[in-house]
Amino acid sequence: MNGAANPVRGEAGLRVGGAELVVRPSFQALVAAEGELGPLFELVERAGEGKLSLSVAAQKFRAVNRGNEQ
Repeated sequence: MNGAANPVRGEAGLRVGGAELVVRPSFQALVAAEGELGPLFELVERAGEGKLSLSVAAQKFRAVNRGNEQ
């Protein structure tokens, strides 16, 4: 994906090492993440409250990445 993230398409911008990456997990990836980490809405609430640990965030990225592999 190139260019700026389009939130209407479910994309998000992620800055890594000075580069802006555009990410958009597939439905399969979201299901995989939810199966591994619990309900996604609860994760969003915890993140909004500043209660999401780095280890859980890293697990989320790994689960989403595995779900996007085809």
